[in-house]
Amino acid sequence: SFSEDERWMGLGIDPTNDYVFRLAFGDPANSDLLIHLLNAILELASPIVEVEILNPFIEQEFETDKLAILDIKAKDSDGRLLNVEMQKSVTSALRERLVYYAACLCSGQLFEGDEYADLCPTIGICILSSLMFPQVPAGHLTFTLSNLQHGIQFTEHFQIHTVELPKYTAGASECQIGASLEKWAWLFQRAEELDAEQLRSVLPEVPYQKMIGILEMISKTPNQRHIYDSQQRAARDRAWELKAVELEIQAARREGLATGQRIGREEGREEGMQIGQIRILEQLLNDHPTADELLASLTLSELHERVSLLKDRLNRRGNS
Repeated sequence: SFSEDERWMGLGIDPTNDYVFRLAFGDPANSDLLIHLLNAILELASPIVEVEILNPFIEQEFETDKLAILDIKAKDSDGRLLNVEMQKSVTSALRERLVYYAACLCSGQLFEGDEYADLCPTIGICILSSLMFPQVPAGHLTFTLSNLQHGIQFTEHFQIHTVELPKYTAGASECQIGASLEKWAWLFQRAEELDAEQLRSVLPEVPYQKMIGILEMISKTPNQRHIYDSQQRAARDRAWELKAVELEIQAARREGLATGQRIGREEGREEGMQIGQIRILEQLLNDHPTADELLASLTLSELHERVSLLKDRLNRRGNS
């Protein structure tokens, strides 16, 4: 494995950064990289040979728009529609969002007069820098519509795939890295700390060599490096914000408990806690505070939903 002295001169570019990921896999000029990554994850009986990127990478978006598109939408030569994204953290509403994105791709296919039989398969892919399903060791999980009790597959037209990078723990000993997905996972996790020569010695195949070249280009191009550094700072700020939220939520729980005791019912404690979280999240998002009367009129379920939406917005803002 590489020593600490060998790491300090690394490229310093994290491939899981949204800007880097979109530049590498969302540019039509790099469709070969996207094809290779998709085939590594999906392992289809008939591998993908061609993709059309439906929302091509535009660098100016990242320079001027904090809400730049982060996911990659593509259509392969067999008509499958794919939504691919890199996600740093697991938010409370992430599962619902993945379902929503895939469902939008599915529902957006048909227009008036079209037949349901013309629907193409829809596949959502989320690559995660943190754990979403710590209860299982597998790094790649596939979710489909099926009957669990009888093991009946309803359809293959709707799939969601998750790839949890921390579960791929191959070391720097090159011979330990086997399948293509393991190699991508290794590169995503180790590229920031190693230099281009070390990375190329580990992954001599053409797709990884091209990816390493893109990372090297970003590290040496002032404008691209500036965009990358800005996004990294935003990600660090988001991490501090989320930590602050957790501390404030603890205080909100205490406040909610007191509120519930004053109200004199169990629901009051939970409602007070949810309202406290909403207040904190709105402050962090610079939202106009929701009127007390409106919050008081919401059910506990509606308060939970509002908290989840605000948390997801905060997370997405930090990733943009």
